[in-house]
Amino acid sequence: MSYNINEVSDSVASEIEKVKKRIKDHSQAKFQEVQIIIDAILKLNGKMLRPQFLIVSANFGTYESDRMVNLASAIELLHMATLVHDDIVDDAEIRRNQQSVQSKFGKDMAVYTGDYLLSKSLSVFKAKDYDNEKIAKLAKVIERICESELLQYFNRYHTMTVRNYLRVISGKTAALFSLSMYLGAVESGCSETLANSLGKIGYEIGIAFQIIDDILDFSTDAETVGKTVQHDVKNGYYTLPVIYAFEGQRVTFSQLSPLAIGMQIEQHDGIEKSRILARKYTDKAFQRIDRLPDVPYKSLLRNMAEKMLVRVY
Repeated sequence: MSYNINEVSDSVASEIEKVKKRIKDHSQAKFQEVQIIIDAILKLNGKMLRPQFLIVSANFGTYESDRMVNLASAIELLHMATLVHDDIVDDAEIRRNQQSVQSKFGKDMAVYTGDYLLSKSLSVFKAKDYDNEKIAKLAKVIERICESELLQYFNRYHTMTVRNYLRVISGKTAALFSLSMYLGAVESGCSETLANSLGKIGYEIGIAFQIIDDILDFSTDAETVGKTVQHDVKNGYYTLPVIYAFEGQRVTFSQLSPLAIGMQIEQHDGIEKSRILARKYTDKAFQRIDRLPDVPYKSLLRNMAEKMLVRVY
C-alpha cells in the first residue's frame, strides 16, 4: 500500500484539534469561579499522547471520528485529573513550564478540580452509551492508578525493589497508555487479539516512557523538562536511578542530601542501568509493532514511539 506518512500524521493532528475542542466542551462549568481554574488547566497545552495513541490504534480498524474523538477526550480528562492530584501530593509548583493548579489556586481548590475532571471523564462514557465492559476497564485503570499511588506513598523514604517500582509505574503511567490503545482498537471493530496486542504495546511504551521520565529528573533542569525536577527525591520518593544506586545497601535517606544521592547515582551507574531497562521495554514494543498488520498507521505508530522514547525532555 502506497501512502505518505506526513499525510497520515496530519490526519491525526486534525483529530487532536477536535479532541481539544471536545475537552473544552465537556469541561464547561456552571460557575465562573470554577471555569477560571478549568481554563487555566486547558492552557497548559499537554502533548496529548494518550489521545494520539488511541486515534492511531483506532485506525487499525474502521475509524469513526466522532466516537473516537469523544473517547480520546474522556481519556485525556482522566489524565488531567491525575496530574492535578499528583501536583498536590508532590507540592509541585511547576507543570509544563507554568504555575501548577495547586500552587496558583491552593490545594483545596486543586483537589476539587481534580475530582471535577474525573467526574467529567466518567460522564463522557455514560453519555455515549459505551457498554459496561468498557466502563469496567476504565474503573479498573482508575483503581490501579490509586493503588500505585498508595504503594508509592507507603514506601516514602525507603527504596523499593525494582519489581515494586515497576508495579507502581505500571499503574501510574502504563495502564492508561494501554487502555487508550486497547479501547481505540476494540471500539473500531478490531479483533480482540489485535486489540490486546495494541494494549500491550501501550503498556510497554508507558513503562519505558516513565523510566525515561525518572531518568530525566536527574539529568535535566526544570525549564527543559517543564516541571519541578528532583521533587521525588526531596519528598522521599526514590525512583529507578536511586533504587539501582543503593541496591543491596542499608541507608537512612533522611540523613542524605539530594546532592549526595545524585553522587551515589553517578558512582553506581544508576542512570545507565535505568536506561538499559527502558531499552528493554522499548525493544519489546518495537518488536510487537513490527508484527502488527501492514496498514498506513503502523509506520506512524513506530515513528511516534521512537520520538517518545528517544528524548531529552
